[in-house]
Amino acid sequence: MRTTAVILVVILCCLSCPAASGDGLQHNRALLIGVDLFVSRESTYPSSANNVQDMYKAFQNSVLPFDDILIPEQPATSKGMVADWIREAFGGAGENDFNYLYISTHGDYDMDGNAVLLLSDGNAEDSLTAGELEEMFSGIAGTKIILMDACYSGAFIGKGMREAPPEPSFHSPDFKVLTSSGAMEASWYWNGRKDAGQGSFYFTQILIQGISPRWKYPADRNRDGAITLSELHGYLLKNHGASTPQVYPQEDDTAVFLYDPDTERTDDRSPVVDAVFSDDSILPGETLTLSFTALRPVRVAYQIVYRRDGQWQFDEAELVYDETERFTAFGELAGAILPGRKLRTVALTREEEELYGYVLVQLLSLEDGRLTVQTGHVIAVTPAEGNPALRVETPDSFLAAEGAELPIFVSHAYPCTLSVSIADAQGDTVKRLSFRSASRPLNTVPEGSCFYWDGRDKDDEPVPEGEYRVLVEGWIGDTAYTAQSEIITITYEEEER
Repeated sequence: MRTTAVILVVILCCLSCPAASGDGLQHNRALLIGVDLFVSRESTYPSSANNVQDMYKAFQNSVLPFDDILIPEQPATSKGMVADWIREAFGGAGENDFNYLYISTHGDYDMDGNAVLLLSDGNAEDSLTAGELEEMFSGIAGTKIILMDACYSGAFIGKGMREAPPEPSFHSPDFKVLTSSGAMEASWYWNGRKDAGQGSFYFTQILIQGISPRWKYPADRNRDGAITLSELHGYLLKNHGASTPQVYPQEDDTAVFLYDPDTERTDDRSPVVDAVFSDDSILPGETLTLSFTALRPVRVAYQIVYRRDGQWQFDEAELVYDETERFTAFGELAGAILPGRKLRTVALTREEEELYGYVLVQLLSLEDGRLTVQTGHVIAVTPAEGNPALRVETPDSFLAAEGAELPIFVSHAYPCTLSVSIADAQGDTVKRLSFRSASRPLNTVPEGSCFYWDGRDKDDEPVPEGEYRVLVEGWIGDTAYTAQSEIITITYEEEER
């Protein structure tokens, strides 16, 4: 069954300072900005407004309470307003404090080729570059955690692009940044019936689920009560498939959200939890298997979205309701599935001439008139055979200063699975960045995958100065293909030796 506008419409979106805290403890503060009405782009209302309210509720679940969560009463229409709000929210921060900025808006590129976030109320409009936003935090103490849900937001940290900028913004130890998409990718939002006030950005919805008691804090991989930046990024990669989330720093273990793992919340639980897909890649004609747990009777559907011309074709999505069990209760529970662990297979059909590509599979629940995306998984449908023409591009030198990351671009003609590692001059592997992981669409030209290395080995120790290479293996079916980079010379600044 095709989705309709009533069920799911998906649209491209692209002061004075308080005294500083000096008690030596960590204090949390947050500034939440949502922009829905624009001059140059379509309205996203009420999705950004809902994002802000949902982020506010999520932060309230932190075991370490927030001293203040600022939601501006006025729409953001200028960069000056944003600068004032940042000073108001974070001006009193101490060195141990955490300052959270969340922003949901359209992203774009300006006439000079700079990625920008749009600021507007539907009548006036301004834009904000990465450099301008970074400068607004000048003089703000503590750790700055920035969460951006906007098209092309990966460009703000120089990620998800073939050639990273020589001096990307936010690449310093006091910034932790998570973006919804790569530098060349659109982000997506959805609206339900506008009179019902439904709508959200896919990235934000999945992010919130990862740190929410409704879903049992699933982003916490080791269940220790501390969700690190790396854990949250990994969770988003698994459950948000409409774009590829980007992060700085890569593999960072800073705890960005704390909760009590011994407190079990049973009220207001999500009806569907613990969704798991069996594969990240399949061959043409193969079926996809997924499993999940239904905690109570609930209607479940699967939305299948194919990709064409570099975009997800949401307007042509297939929406298939799960009628396997045919539960016969009246009202909205008609057609619901019963509680318990479920195992389902989904057939992915393509046009005959399209034997490979990327497919987005979303698991949806419908309860009390509200549609919720429980997970969205991108599947690489690899060809059965064919040379992917692997090529590795890196800078020829890397100054491994604190906070620096080496950008690695691997081009491939087809979707495939990739292993990427760093080898020293003797050919010994010092760090593995990826092992048989499925590629994802990034809209780069040529098509390819991006990886980042901070110059540390598998034991998290800085590697010695010297010559290194990037080694890549790519699989099409059971056939492996290899490629390697040119020599990369690694050096350190004098004070870092």
